[in-house]
Amino acid sequence: MKLKTAIFLSLVTLTATGVFAQKTEKPKTAAPATDVKNVAKPEKMPNAAEILTKYVQAIGGRAANEKIKTRYIKGTFDLAPMGVKGDVESYTAAPGKSYTKSNLQGIGEIIEGTDGATAWSSNPLQGTRDKTGDELVQSKLINNFNREINLDKLYSNWTVKGVEKVGDKDAYVLTATSAGLAAETFYFDKQTGLLLRTDGTLISPEGNMAAKSFFEDYREVDGVKMPFKTRVVLPQYEITNTLLEVKHGVTIDEAKFAKPKQ
Repeated sequence: MKLKTAIFLSLVTLTATGVFAQKTEKPKTAAPATDVKNVAKPEKMPNAAEILTKYVQAIGGRAANEKIKTRYIKGTFDLAPMGVKGDVESYTAAPGKSYTKSNLQGIGEIIEGTDGATAWSSNPLQGTRDKTGDELVQSKLINNFNREINLDKLYSNWTVKGVEKVGDKDAYVLTATSAGLAAETFYFDKQTGLLLRTDGTLISPEGNMAAKSFFEDYREVDGVKMPFKTRVVLPQYEITNTLLEVKHGVTIDEAKFAKPKQ
């Protein structure tokens, strides 16, 4: 059961040591005391607001993102090391509506949705159920349509921890909390400003799971940048989600976001 829940949560979700270069000069002779002033000081760390502002600019800016009101996504996923593959499609609409259908080999069809106020899940093993408590809170947070450009409003207690490597890239490491949920860690590329990784906790009825998400292959679609590849690393397995198609401005029937009648 945990496996099936983790797969879907990963699909919907769509995760410190400072490293500073210090420059010195090799003296030709004994350097006078005044030369000490010419030694470069460690790089000044930007504050959280500056890092978040750069991120919004990196993904196309606030205006370009707010212009988009609906989105359709089609993609695939691969679960390692189990070898489970499948496809997924989702419809989302501002401010916080979502419908996602996943077809998993050997598992079946999982459907999740939210109308912005309530959230539900439907699968062959559990039937249709409502999300409540922290699971509902997290669902609303994940499905906030403009989440990426409103991180400063959706999260609080932002703290810059330092700089770490994500792959071969240097990243600013920040922590923050939201709506009473466990703290999350964000890694932003020092050069581009893009989000490279998040560390957090996935909440489900079967238990909470630590998850690291890596965001790769950013591409521009209608003026905004989004990762076309997401790797979600869970304690016992890893899920790779790949986007195949993204459409903005699609017409979506409001009924799609409603909980199915049982």
